[in-house]
Amino acid sequence: MKKILIAIFLFLSFNVTRAQDLVKKIPLNAFTVATIKGDNVFKLMFVKDFNESFLGRKLLTETSKSLDQNFTSIEDFGINVEKNMYYFNQLSDSITYNCFLIPIKDAGKFESLIQNKEKKFTQQGDIRTMVLPDSTSILKWNNDMLYFVAGSINSSFFSDSTKSARYGIKEIRFQNNYDDVAIADSSVVVSDTVYTTTAEPMVEVAAPPIIEKARVQKKASPGKTSKKRSIKKKTGKKKAVKPKKVTWTQNVEFEMEADPSEEAVDSTATAKANIDAQYDTYQQERAEQDAKKKRLALVWMTAQADQIFNGNYQSIENNKSYAASLDNKAIAELWVSSLQDAYNIIAPGFGTYGKAGLMKGYGSLNAKLFMDNKSFRISTGLELSQEQADSYKKILNRKLNKKFLKYVNSEKALGFMSYSIDTKAYLEEFPKLLKQTYGSFMGAKMDEEMDLGADLISLLLDEEAVSKVIKGDALFVINGLNTKEVTYTAYEYDDDYKQKEVTKTKNEVLPDFLFMFSSDDTRLINKLIKYGINKNFVTAEGNIYKLMEKKSPIDVYLQIKDGIVFFGNSLTEMQGIQNNQYGSYKLSKMHKQLLSKNNFSFLFNAKNLVGKVPASEMGGDETAKKFNSTLEKMGNVYIKSNPIKGKLVSADISAEIPNGHENALKYLFSLIENAAK
Repeated sequence: MKKILIAIFLFLSFNVTRAQDLVKKIPLNAFTVATIKGDNVFKLMFVKDFNESFLGRKLLTETSKSLDQNFTSIEDFGINVEKNMYYFNQLSDSITYNCFLIPIKDAGKFESLIQNKEKKFTQQGDIRTMVLPDSTSILKWNNDMLYFVAGSINSSFFSDSTKSARYGIKEIRFQNNYDDVAIADSSVVVSDTVYTTTAEPMVEVAAPPIIEKARVQKKASPGKTSKKRSIKKKTGKKKAVKPKKVTWTQNVEFEMEADPSEEAVDSTATAKANIDAQYDTYQQERAEQDAKKKRLALVWMTAQADQIFNGNYQSIENNKSYAASLDNKAIAELWVSSLQDAYNIIAPGFGTYGKAGLMKGYGSLNAKLFMDNKSFRISTGLELSQEQADSYKKILNRKLNKKFLKYVNSEKALGFMSYSIDTKAYLEEFPKLLKQTYGSFMGAKMDEEMDLGADLISLLLDEEAVSKVIKGDALFVINGLNTKEVTYTAYEYDDDYKQKEVTKTKNEVLPDFLFMFSSDDTRLINKLIKYGINKNFVTAEGNIYKLMEKKSPIDVYLQIKDGIVFFGNSLTEMQGIQNNQYGSYKLSKMHKQLLSKNNFSFLFNAKNLVGKVPASEMGGDETAKKFNSTLEKMGNVYIKSNPIKGKLVSADISAEIPNGHENALKYLFSLIENAAK
């Protein structure tokens, strides 16, 4: 009975905690949600430890200076740092809201941060509101939470004349075709300048009168016959005034017969002055319309903020995709409702390519940050359509060739990267994926052509034959760095400035690498080697072949052994592989699991890089010392893919922390402090 009562108490406590969480204030239609979990953060580092850290001291010092107050702790800001803080945004065709929800612990302390003589906040009940000076954002808070919203009007919304008319917004455009004044002998031509504005509802704006140029006459020079100069004026035909658009047009042509240089300067100056005047008018009109848009945005933001505090609406908690992305152990989380929708939002900026639907089939995206006493880890996930998920499951149905593992030395390698896919499945699914990605770009009328192209690709490619030559798994290993003297061509000039080609030498730091991939049918590769030998592109040293490329600073060798094609730049290592003397290296258990259990893996071993890069390549001994010191304090960095679960494809990025550090967060703070010194 006692255990049952404890369980009920814990359940109720959990639900009370969730009820107090600000996530319930985030609307169901939020497009992006980001979370910082204060409780999990300050389990790794006490508030006192943060205050005494480099970042904490910097934050408190700068805030104290800017507000002319004395802050000794982040708790002096009045924020409840041990609860969740949120960012979310909402998108519409007219306005984008960027919003923050922050838990308040002491409203009085928070208000002391923002009070000043210039700006006061208003209060209704326990809700206070402050419109920030630029009128593009609002602060609203009570004793439990702070809400900040910034609104950004979407300019494309008011490009629609019907919508802009509804809100009394005029579209202002200025097109200046006046670039260079063409002066040819005795004539100057001033091209058009057009200032256009769409009228407000039921308002007609009359076009201004055409500006006329006064006639100018110059006295004749002594001993020369006086000539009259006429100013020929072209008056454009006056256009009928339309309710939605008014165009002012100035088109003036000057013809001069004497002293063209002086008259050209006068005419050009006058024309420029007219254009400047029109531009000033345009700027004034535009400023007025921008002010209207800002006032409209403030009205919308005020209504949105009021709804967050007082409205009844469904919370983002009811979104199944969002709820499934959460992890109680994460210290920070990010969720985007749809990668396809995100692309569609920015797509108009890509013009024609924006209509391609390149993200079709890609759903929600999430990322989570974990920190513990062993490592940092960022976990990412992307939802696929069922059709895409089925295709990728087939493509990723392969593991790395186990024979590769004996060619990896964990104690020596600076890093490695591997991947494994089923080439046959990829080639079979490729036409389907191609149509899905680019089908909408071609348009519905091209569906038959897309199907025909997909069938043609399948017909031309023998998936079975290709998959035997290149099975789909590969491994790239960097075993170290070597300094090598290389020759290069430079150019010098003699006393007569004649160019002379000279050969020079220099030392370069080059990677020691080994690349391998599986092949069950090497006949094509053998034919390519034979062709290279016949054309003097390749030389043979037993069963090891050297690729002859004079301009390359690296000697690249090739060999085929045990169904594996090897490329490398160390002849000694290639000979060791050929003589079965390469398999004595030690592969750690963790690295073995990383390579054998994942379709994609990556490793960077920072400690193995210490002292390998010459100081001369890094700008001096001091820089090299700091660089090596940082590397010594770093652990291994890993990236790996995870098996597809349902419709979710995911990957992890992790970094180990070295011994002597309590946890990843404190280790991160120590790295920041060392870097700032």
